[in-house]
Amino acid sequence: MDSKITFIKTSKGQDESNRITSYLSGDIKRAFCLIDNKSTVKELMKRAAPSLRKSLEYMLQELINEGFIQDKNKVNYVTNIAIPRDRRVNSGDKVYLGRERRKATPLRPECQIGSQKIRSI
Repeated sequence: MDSKITFIKTSKGQDESNRITSYLSGDIKRAFCLIDNKSTVKELMKRAAPSLRKSLEYMLQELINEGFIQDKNKVNYVTNIAIPRDRRVNSGDKVYLGRERRKATPLRPECQIGSQKIRSI
């Protein structure tokens, strides 16, 4: 393994580090905790505990194979961007109040909801 590679955490790795999932345990989790998205393998070797240094490259390869980390220079993901809906209300549209549509009642164009007033455009 090249000592100049910088590893970053994938979305699966972020879930693991935020403790949303718990797939890793023991020494491999200790090796995973060394990943900070900016240190090279050489820097990780220096920071690792002496008991981890011998098998760190093997553990990093295992983390790559499992999809927890990847090479920063070979990022292969596309960011999904949420686009908000158009929330304008036309006078002819029916606007429903409530969580369930079956129980919802249509609002009149100028109806009071809390402190906000809905007006037709």
